[in-house]
Amino acid sequence: MGQKRISHRQIYISWWFALSLVVMTCLIFLDGYAHAHLASTDLWGVPTGGQNQILSHQIIPDPTDPLSAIHPTFDFTSDDSFQRYLDPSHPFQNINYVPADLAPINSNFTANDARKFELRQEAGDSFADMAWHFRDHFGGDRLSITSAYRSESFQKSLLKNWCSDDLCAKPGTSEHQAWLALDLSVVTKWGRTISMDKPNKYTDWLHAYAQAWGFHNTYQKGIAIDGKVVEWWHRRYLGTWFATLLFENNQTFAEYYKTVNR
Repeated sequence: MGQKRISHRQIYISWWFALSLVVMTCLIFLDGYAHAHLASTDLWGVPTGGQNQILSHQIIPDPTDPLSAIHPTFDFTSDDSFQRYLDPSHPFQNINYVPADLAPINSNFTANDARKFELRQEAGDSFADMAWHFRDHFGGDRLSITSAYRSESFQKSLLKNWCSDDLCAKPGTSEHQAWLALDLSVVTKWGRTISMDKPNKYTDWLHAYAQAWGFHNTYQKGIAIDGKVVEWWHRRYLGTWFATLLFENNQTFAEYYKTVNR
């Protein structure tokens, strides 16, 4: 008997079945990936589950250490500590302090040239990554740096010429002199400058997520608590572990410091 020929219709059905099987397999894989991705991010698209999913910076103290989780300790007194506490009663030990790890902020995602400003290396790298996420979330609106490092002499001139003690720190007590603080505004994708002198959607985002990159608003509860007027535009690097601790406790740096040192 002759071999039975396979019709064009049978070939078409076999091809369609194989293609359908491949498409279904791909859809199942993509569905699993999407669920895994959503589980690892929050509603803003910011990765959850720890700093190491965002950056590779060292976290001080190590949050995997159960003892540090129960009894966290921070260095509030060394001039080069990321958690150096500064106010009129706690100035720099070295009034001319300059850290050894300064570097230009390496970011292409701020509205102005970030490299004109310097921070300590870890703080600058963290800010650069945060600036990318900020721009991505707001569809092209970008953070703009209005102030970073300020020297002791520059701080003196601010106080002498126009800035009150309630707004500007005394020389030797400024977080800007620590090379860890930034004052920020926003420039939209249309070129409009938005200040942060009052709450808006940009300050809301920073309040909710800046601690993921180690930044904290030191002055957010007023003179009676923080020693300065509320500064929505101010962010100071403390390291992710400590900034997150303050956020979860709804405390400012001054509140925490006074609690552990009473």
